[in-house]
Amino acid sequence: MPIMAPLADIVGVTRQTAVLAFQLGDGFTNIIVPTSAALMGTLGAARVEWGSWIKFIWKFMLLLFIMASVVMIIAVFINY
Repeated sequence: MPIMAPLADIVGVTRQTAVLAFQLGDGFTNIIVPTSAALMGTLGAARVEWGSWIKFIWKFMLLLFIMASVVMIIAVFINY
């Protein structure tokens, strides 16, 4: 996050929008990245393989990505 504030200033978006982008990206990657301890622990407890999880979640992730992109575009346009 310390990199995001100066980067937002250079690009010309508000720092609040940069924080929103960071949080959205972090949340999405934690749902699919196999190095996430929380995800792998949960999948292990449920006895679900990571490959099966990806096959199950990819459509939902695509929907979330599209919705987050729309939210980010709106945030930039209204100077959130």
